[in-house]
Amino acid sequence: MYAITRGTGLEVGDLATWAGVLLSFATAIIAVFVFFGLRRRERRQALADLHVSLTSGETAAARNTIGTLLYSTSRSDLPSRLDAIAAYFALIWALQRSRNVFRTYLLPANELDSPMSRWGAVTRGRSRRDAAEALSWNLTEIAENVVRFHDEFCAQWDVEDADAWEEISPFVGADAIRRRLSSSEQLRSR
Repeated sequence: MYAITRGTGLEVGDLATWAGVLLSFATAIIAVFVFFGLRRRERRQALADLHVSLTSGETAAARNTIGTLLYSTSRSDLPSRLDAIAAYFALIWALQRSRNVFRTYLLPANELDSPMSRWGAVTRGRSRRDAAEALSWNLTEIAENVVRFHDEFCAQWDVEDADAWEEISPFVGADAIRRRLSSSEQLRSR
């Protein structure tokens, strides 16, 4: 082999090796940036899909059914027992889907005891703040209604929900919701 420059001892094969190493390193850096960009885009899409899931279709119908049962002042408007139980489980499944999105994308899963609590620990990332605004009220409302239904109707109607309740109760922060609902009812009764 011929030396590239006199006295350096650098050979043509050495130059090709270093060029290959540098090119591999640059490719790895680009791949990391592409990965994180795609991951951020995927998280945004998952949160958008979750928002649609929480506000339309089966979940919207279930929210309407449970909301009517819990908040209606007219006895003639109340849904049937079977419809209410089916709606209760549909809302539990919606909360499970939410929990799975939070776990998959490593989003904080604090208790749902106030609209912004789930996202309070997140201070960076615009997409996470946007998700907080889009999802917090819906999740809090669903969680409150699930807790109220569980407490007011499950024992009375012999609803066998022990497994589902044991799984979802810590995620929604059932005890914190009960305390908040109790304190707000005490304020209303004054």
